[in-house]
Amino acid sequence: MNKELAAQKIRALLERRIADILGCQPSELPYMNLAVLVHFAFLLKGNSHELGGFGASMEAVLKTLGNDIAWGVEPKEEAETAKPEVIN
Repeated sequence: MNKELAAQKIRALLERRIADILGCQPSELPYMNLAVLVHFAFLLKGNSHELGGFGASMEAVLKTLGNDIAWGVEPKEEAETAKPEVIN
């Protein structure tokens, strides 16, 4: 599975849902990472039966995309190990 493509599709779905609730266009929303979009959707519509359980929804997003994509975190590059200083 292409995680980047999956993330784009999930983002578009969440942005459409949130924009529909707020009565605006998805392009009018500020940029939010995917995990924040899930949280926001539940904030706006969490008491209805239109959404599944929050925990299950977040778990599915995290397992499907991983933390880096869901939270918009750049993967850390491995720091070069310091070489011991030799003193003669």
